[in-house]
Amino acid sequence: MMNESGCHSEGPSMPEALRNIPEDRRVVLDVRDQVRAGEEPFQRIMQTVMSLKDDQAFVLYNIFEPIPLYGVLAQRGFTHWTQKRGPQDWCITFYRAGEQAATAPAPSAAPGPAAPAGDAIVVDARGLEPPQPMAKILENLPRIAAGGHILAMTDRRPMLLYPKLEERGFSFSTEETTHGWFETRIWK
Repeated sequence: MMNESGCHSEGPSMPEALRNIPEDRRVVLDVRDQVRAGEEPFQRIMQTVMSLKDDQAFVLYNIFEPIPLYGVLAQRGFTHWTQKRGPQDWCITFYRAGEQAATAPAPSAAPGPAAPAGDAIVVDARGLEPPQPMAKILENLPRIAAGGHILAMTDRRPMLLYPKLEERGFSFSTEETTHGWFETRIWK
């Protein structure tokens, strides 16, 4: 059976936890036209995610599989079920599954030890449009000396940066400043 958004709402591969979420508890966002127009949908996606209630699922339509988003939303306690419906036609349902998801830590505090004290390499990526802040921060990672760290300043919480830092073995922590920007400390 297809629901009003076109995703298969039943079937042997659908996880039981998702099957138990009623259609009226699923929030749908279609970013296909936005992506085809060359626009970045991340802000709209995160606004939608932030507006979800604990018992709601998020259904995303995209023209490609948004693999980096899986890690970003996993840090917020979501798991996903992905369906490729055709060429450039993906339906991804994000949902909270069980007690572990309800208690998942927020991505603002990364696991691991505190950032080293001392002088930091400052990377000011404020005022740049995505993905430029992430690119600027990543290109500066080789500059971190033993015991050193980077202080990156961004206009937004750098959600897509976190999985890339983890892949490269870096620790990090992000805090929102009283001035409205975000400071991310990155170290080995």
